[in-house]
Amino acid sequence: MSTNAPASARDEQRALLADRLARTRARMEKMGVDAAIVRSTDRFLNEYVPEDESARVWLTGFTGSMGDALVTAEEAFLFVDGRYWIQADAQVDLDLWTVVKVRLGTGLDQALIDQLVAFGQERTKKLRVGFEPDRLTPRVLDRLKEATTAASASATWKPLFPSPVEAARGSERPAPKDPEIRALDESKVGPTVPEKLVVLEGLLNACGAEALLVQRLDEIMWLTNLRGRELPHQATFKCIALATPERILVGIDPSKVPGSVRRAREGVLFMPEAELWTMVGRKAKRRRVAFDPANNTVQARGQLEKVGAQLIEVDAPLQPVRAKKSVSELRVMKAAFARADAVVEGVIAWVCAEVEKGERLTEASLAEAVEARFRESGALDLSFRVISAAGKNAAQIHYGEPNPRRVLKVGDLVLLDTGAYFEEGYATDLTRTFLVGGPKRSATDEQKRIYTLVLKAAIAGMRAVLPEGAKGVQLDALVRAPMWAEGLDYNHGTGHGVGINVHEFPPRVGPSSQTPLEIGHVFSIEPGYYKPSFGGVRIENLCTVVPGPKGFIRVEPLTFSPLDARLIDTRMLSSDEKSFLARYQRRPASPARAVKKGRTPTKRPATAKKAARRPRA
Repeated sequence: MSTNAPASARDEQRALLADRLARTRARMEKMGVDAAIVRSTDRFLNEYVPEDESARVWLTGFTGSMGDALVTAEEAFLFVDGRYWIQADAQVDLDLWTVVKVRLGTGLDQALIDQLVAFGQERTKKLRVGFEPDRLTPRVLDRLKEATTAASASATWKPLFPSPVEAARGSERPAPKDPEIRALDESKVGPTVPEKLVVLEGLLNACGAEALLVQRLDEIMWLTNLRGRELPHQATFKCIALATPERILVGIDPSKVPGSVRRAREGVLFMPEAELWTMVGRKAKRRRVAFDPANNTVQARGQLEKVGAQLIEVDAPLQPVRAKKSVSELRVMKAAFARADAVVEGVIAWVCAEVEKGERLTEASLAEAVEARFRESGALDLSFRVISAAGKNAAQIHYGEPNPRRVLKVGDLVLLDTGAYFEEGYATDLTRTFLVGGPKRSATDEQKRIYTLVLKAAIAGMRAVLPEGAKGVQLDALVRAPMWAEGLDYNHGTGHGVGINVHEFPPRVGPSSQTPLEIGHVFSIEPGYYKPSFGGVRIENLCTVVPGPKGFIRVEPLTFSPLDARLIDTRMLSSDEKSFLARYQRRPASPARAVKKGRTPTKRPATAKKAARRPRA
């Protein structure tokens, strides 16, 4: 249950969620299954699913971006990684749900497997497991089947469509949204659609296929150079695609596609999704279809088999290509990052000046101000919900809804993690931890020690030089080393790829990442420190890979919003770290610099509503 809500509201929510779980179990019994898997994703395999569309949010009340559920007749489990341990405990009813806290490197799928195996071994009869075929990939389903069989916990697997949760949910659905589809100026964002189809033809020839099924929306956006605004925190719209060397067939209601988009994309054909499946079966030359079992759904595989397509399994053919950003893509991404830098810099300056004057700001009003400033700067949407966490709340790695009652005080450490999309539709992502108050305010020794340790880790990543072919796991270790030396660590990955979605893989920088880092990759470096009695510190910058000395590659930062000098203990830095930091902090004059010089940003607007709308520095 949300700790920000009044007690009466929490009681109502608890009763509502208990009823939903009971209704889901009743549906499971009718469908003849002992256990049901509830995924956090949707049929497009999105990470960020709108809360009003998410079956898992509807059932559990947990609103984090990732976290799967397993329901049996007697028990219910929610599996979350380290980013969401505290949030999950706060949001779900712990009398109804067991929160399984998955440690870094284990993975939610493995935790789900372990629980299913344990449940299956306790039974005298074969376990009957229901799953959502439109939200589970064949790769994960195969792992689940193999693991339960190997552990002598054999099970029958029953695809349920609709799932027990969706059946229990009934007509509780949000109204359709306008996808707001737009065509990008291809002269600005890199290869054109015809040029990408040439690349696709080579990939298809290599595996003996004539078409590729694509369900991930960011991949469809990349292939078509289109963007949309149908989903919050994404520059995408709902569709599926079948890509051939000649054209890309996009399954969507054609009436939703503006004529200007059709004219701009002659190589893209829009048609109802049902017609797309029919065409696969009707066109003999499209029967050999490349199918990625890790990035398409069980339901899609069934559809292809139903229309007579010959499936050729391939492993993420587009991912390595689109992960290496073109010169044009890097140019528009850098411009977007610079705009995001300015937003964060200006908002922090405004907050520090306002609180120093005695004005009342809260976590929630800070988040509102960030979104307002992004809108003023030309952003079309946020790339994820603003994380605005003050004091001990920052111990939650991915803090939930900013608290309208948590007032920011002079001397607080505030963790601000935010990002947005601009017209070209590439995500930005930046985290700054700052001390609330004017330029003469001093941090405590402990605040400075922790912040500087995290800074040392961030610098290690941003100035890393690695041998060609180095993998994410190696960069992860370099970043963690300064904190390991002090007996500290953080329970999340060091970095993730960034592109059309704010989380894009590859690349990945973490303890289990085996994907090589390559020139043109764009990813985050975001070490942190989290302790409930202290709070949290995270410093996140986006970086890319450029050529280094012969046989080596070098990491280069792309985001430059200033770091809070009041929190840096320079005595803890080496001479090389000081030199890097001096170069990094050497930025042109900006509104935020006025705070350091004792000047005040503009006067606080008369009302809180105006303050959220116009946070001028």
